[in-house]
Formats: sequence, structure tokens, C-alpha cells
Amino acid sequence: MSSTARSMARRFPIVVLMLIAGVVASCGVPAADDDIGWRTCGTDDGVSVGSLPASLDGRVTCAHIENPLDPGDRSAGTISIAVARLQARGPREGTVVLNPGGPGGAGVAHLVATAPELAALGLADTHDIISFDPRGVGASRPSVRCRTDDERDAERAADFGDRTPAGIARIEAHQRLVAQRCRERTGEALLARVGTDFVVADLDRIRGALGIDKIAFVGHSYGTRIGIGYARQFPSHVAGLVLDGVVDPAEDPVEASLDQLRGFQVAFDAFADDCVRRPDCALGDRADEAVTNYQQLIRPLSDRPLRVGNRTLTGADAENGTVAALYQESSWARLRVALRRLADGAGADLLALADRFAGRDARGHYDASQDAFLAITCADQPSRSAERKVYDEFDRRARDVAPFRDDGRAGGHGPIGICESWTPAARSDAGPVSDGPFPPGVPRGLVVAATGDPATPYPTAVEFARRVGAGFIGVDAMAHTAVFRGNRCVDAAATAYLSDLTVPRGRLVC
Repeated sequence: MSSTARSMARRFPIVVLMLIAGVVASCGVPAADDDIGWRTCGTDDGVSVGSLPASLDGRVTCAHIENPLDPGDRSAGTISIAVARLQARGPREGTVVLNPGGPGGAGVAHLVATAPELAALGLADTHDIISFDPRGVGASRPSVRCRTDDERDAERAADFGDRTPAGIARIEAHQRLVAQRCRERTGEALLARVGTDFVVADLDRIRGALGIDKIAFVGHSYGTRIGIGYARQFPSHVAGLVLDGVVDPAEDPVEASLDQLRGFQVAFDAFADDCVRRPDCALGDRADEAVTNYQQLIRPLSDRPLRVGNRTLTGADAENGTVAALYQESSWARLRVALRRLADGAGADLLALADRFAGRDARGHYDASQDAFLAITCADQPSRSAERKVYDEFDRRARDVAPFRDDGRAGGHGPIGICESWTPAARSDAGPVSDGPFPPGVPRGLVVAATGDPATPYPTAVEFARRVGAGFIGVDAMAHTAVFRGNRCVDAAATAYLSDLTVPRGRLVC
């Protein structure tokens, strides 16, 4: 999974439910400024533009915009939001803002990495394309950081799958430690203000700094939550809204996690059906035996991790490596090879898949995306329950709906989620999440969904589009998100919508 694909991934909410296994007042926007300090992107933006083609010289630029940490409390100080721009090739007719997902995905790095592909779109002839690192993420400062590289390595090498009383106590103690480290290293002032409501307010200040009245927004995965929030809080500033891989903020978090698990089971079954037709498949030659054969490969790693150089492949990492490859059908071949080599006693390929999912590079350094994911997700939790029976029931149901992830160690109990230890609580004035149509003034939106999307399941997108009256594009693919990822049918429809709000008649199938 590429870093770009990983940033689009909506990572497991269950990582928050059991770790290791309203409106914010705008208080005005800055005066329009034709020059916000655009410059060549560099290390301060977390990127390198040395590999960009000469045709993009001067068109890809970066800046930092100062925003209030708390729009409702000016005494709280300011933060710096990193922004990147692909400038329109010709006269600018509009501005499109992209968010690649996460939460914790860095939009600046995403835009720079995909600039050649974005520049090839007809949309880039007439529209500036903007992306940004949400507060606490990527090159925005200050950033969320909870764990060191050594702590992340140690965490992944530990066994957090034990569901005995002692095992659950060990998990919950570790979760409290992670929460404490996050408070100490990031600071409570930022942690209390990284929720999506604050990001939405930042987005409107970016719009104001750009000196424009309206923006069109394209959100992938978690980015759809930002777009939904923006349309509800600032309807008069929305020029268009494309929601690709919907994360429905009105959905119950537990049910959303279970829906996602079902989606990954469907993806695993499709992968297995493809694998068993090939001579090199480690899952055997019958699809109905694939889960059993997979568990025979993975479960022993819980008790006896496999040595890989000076590291080990644990059962949890083997599972995470599998999940990483299930996001896109294009990664199935790599997973098939990794499982074949694991069956032969070699774990390096599966560990490499897990490393990329975890954000670990070849030098052993982790990016901060998973720390940011944790902080933002806990901030966005609309309600929490410390009742143990809630987590016991979740553990049981999770194994039922996704048997490929069942390590065989169910004990009838599950650990209380890390967000119960996450203080300070999110500082937000948002009330109950609305699940009705968008406010007057918001153009009819466009929802895009892949039929085999494991992370943001297709039925969720269908139901959300119905509720808000949005146009709909269904994509016949086993993939997570589809807009501006090379599907000509999808890209043509999205470009037409962003150019003149053309919504496909009925349900377009690509």
C-alpha cells in the first residue's frame, strides 16, 4: 500500500474501541490576501518536489496559514496550517479543495505526490487544486505526537490479543499509558481541539485567506466527514461537494466498526476466491476452507512470533499486513506472495505490508499519522460508554462478522476502549449530528462508492446519498475510494460535476 493509498484509508475504528487489537464559532475570517506567501514546497512542508516534471515548475507551491487554536478563545494562541496548491494552467474559474482521508492523512504530501496525475485532468486547466494538513497533522504545527519509534516497535512486538482477565488488564494499562504520553507530549490544549469541527473552521479560514467566496470540496474516506461538516456549518461557501467513500457522522460508532469488519471479510473472501484458483495459493484450493487455512498460518504467531532479521512478525502484524492489502485489489498479488512465503517460513513480506500500514519506513521511523488518527477519532466520538458489557459484546460480534480476524482466543470479554482514558475530552460546541438534507444554499452533492469498498462500505454510501438527496456514482471495483485514481468514467463524471455541477442522471455505474 502506497503512502498515498494509506492516507486515504479509513483505519479501523476498533483500534480506538480496543487499542492494539456544535458548531465552532467562526469569529470571522481573515481579510482576503492575494499573497499568502506561496513558495516552493520543501522540508518544512514535509515533502520534496525534486521529482516533479518540469511542466509543473511554479505551479505546485506551499504556504502556512496562521489560524486561532480556538476560534472562541483568542487567548488560546494560534496554530500554523500547512497548505499546498496546484495552480490552474489557465485563467482560474474556481478552487477545489481535496482531503485524502485518515483521520491523520497529510493533504500537502498527498497533493505533491499526485500532482502529475491531477495536472492531467481537464479540471486543472481552470481550477486551482488545494489541499492542507488538518490541525495536528503532517506539517501543520504544533503536531500530535504520542509515541516514539522505539515505543511503536515495542508495542507491535507485544501480545495484546490475550482475552484472559490478566490480558485485558494489561491492554487497558497500556492504553492508559498511551493516553498519558499523548497528553504529555502533545499538550492538552491541542488535544482538546483536534476534532473535525475545529478542522472545518480552519478550512473556512483557509478559504478566506485565499480571497475567494466559495470552494468546491472533494473528500476521500474520513475527508467526507470534513466535507459534510463544512456543508452544514458554512453552506453559503460551498460551490460543490464530492464525497468519495462516505464516513457517515450520524452512524453509531460501534455499528460503523462492525460494518467495516463485514466489509473486510467480504474483501478477504473475494481475495481467497481469486487466490485458490492459482497454483501458488497458501490458502489451499477451496474457497470454503480459506479462512481455516489462513488461521492455521496466522494463529501460531500469537504464541511464537516469527523472527525477521532483528525483529519479529506477530499475529497482529500478520493480520494488519493482510488488511493493508485488502484495501485495493491491486495489492492482492503482493498478499498472495506474502502468505506463500509465510507458509514457507519467511515473514519479511507480510511484515513489510504491516510496516507500510503502520507508517514505518526502512530506517525504522514512524510518521505520526496513527497518533493523529487516535487523537482525532477520540475527539470525534459523539458518546462513549465505559460499561464493560458494551466491549464484551463488541468483541463477540467482531469475531462473528469477520472470522478471518478471529485469533481463536475469545474469552467472552473485551478491553474497554482507549477513548475512555482520553482526557481532556474534545472541546466542541457541536450539538447532535444532523442526518437530514444539507442546509439551503448547498448545491446538490455527488456521492461516489465502490461496490467492494471494505473500509467505507457501499450500503452506507447508498443510504447517505438517499438521505441528503445527492447524486450517486457506483464503481464496480474491490477498492477503497475511486475519485481521481485513474478510473476514466469516474474522473470524467467528477470533473463535469466540479466544473458546472452536472449530476449524473439516476445512478451512474462505472
